[in-house]
Amino acid sequence: MLPTLATFTTLFVLSHGQSWVPSGDLPVDFTVTFSAPAMVYNVCNQDFTQSARTISVDTRGVAVTPGETANDPTAMTITGAAAGDMHTILMVDPDVPSAAVGTKEKPLVHMIITNIANADPTTGTALVPYRGPMPSPCSGDHVYHYLLLKQAAALNLTFGDLPDYTPDCTNHDLAGRCLFEVANFMSSNQLTPVGYVTMVAATDGYVRYEYVNTRGTSEAEACKGLAGYDPCPTSPP
Repeated sequence: MLPTLATFTTLFVLSHGQSWVPSGDLPVDFTVTFSAPAMVYNVCNQDFTQSARTISVDTRGVAVTPGETANDPTAMTITGAAAGDMHTILMVDPDVPSAAVGTKEKPLVHMIITNIANADPTTGTALVPYRGPMPSPCSGDHVYHYLLLKQAAALNLTFGDLPDYTPDCTNHDLAGRCLFEVANFMSSNQLTPVGYVTMVAATDGYVRYEYVNTRGTSEAEACKGLAGYDPCPTSPP
């Protein structure tokens, strides 16, 4: 599906300069669906309410929240692929605020599924299982890119092979995920973009709650930018 002019302009600004972002119309329709539960996150001296809704990421620039997309997608659908084609799905975030974790050209990986047969993502191999958006407080909007890539043949890849595409990653906990060389991954494995969608998310109550209760971040740090707490820095952290 084609983006609106406003969405395309926003996407262009946020993605400009990335060699791996496909342009123009692509031949395969690709949709990622989430079923967000109703939730209340109590953090930063307030309740953040999340309503239940179904979200279809089927174009570029779909607005979501991290809480809504925290759980695995309930469905991923591929429509229009030729019979016998095999695919890889790659999800990345090029907007992480730390250059040691990701950059526009070498983003952070959130999901890799290879060897998808018969246009059915459940048949694929999850090299990197889905990890939902977790944009840090004060880091602004993050664009999460889903690339549907046509394979030339079956791929003989394991998670242990992924550090070959992250030679600049020095974070042991993010081995195979941070500073991922998307262009190298695509060219080395003869992968061609045939579908592409994006979703845009910023810090929400879920993220702040997780930072405080799971990551051990201080409330003062996790709640920056909210009333009663320090403002966000005027320049990116």
